[in-house]
Amino acid sequence: MTVIGHNHIRKVESFDRYEILAHPLPDREDRVFYPVEPDGFGAVTYASHDVMIARPTGVGSKGRLAILMHHGGGRHVLEFYESTLPIASALLALPEREQYALAYTIFAQADECSAGSRAAEAKRWAEAYVDGRIRKRRRGRARHIYVETEAEKALRVA
Repeated sequence: MTVIGHNHIRKVESFDRYEILAHPLPDREDRVFYPVEPDGFGAVTYASHDVMIARPTGVGSKGRLAILMHHGGGRHVLEFYESTLPIASALLALPEREQYALAYTIFAQADECSAGSRAAEAKRWAEAYVDGRIRKRRRGRARHIYVETEAEKALRVA
């Protein structure tokens, strides 16, 4: 699940391991956005998606930032190194509505990229299976399964 660098979205039981830096729009009613123009479409609601900006606590979490998402599917965390995506100060300086919108967008985009990456990897393994390019290698007791490239297959067959 590669998203931002080598970070990934993962499901957690609780947000206890995180120091909350900002909790934009904590009330559900505040997360309903009404059209600005009178002839605009109906209200857009994000009432079911609670977003928080946090910093992980504990060993090995220095220099990391997290976006916490709580919705009907459970609690999810996107952690990334601030050096990879240096937005902490800019994100925390925004007004609440913009903080929520940007954090939600980053999380949604990371989730979409992760799903795309998983689909592409599944397709790569399926194609390799059909082409007979899945190889197994043993080193001592460890087994390593990998996808052979077309060039490697051509060298092996020749």
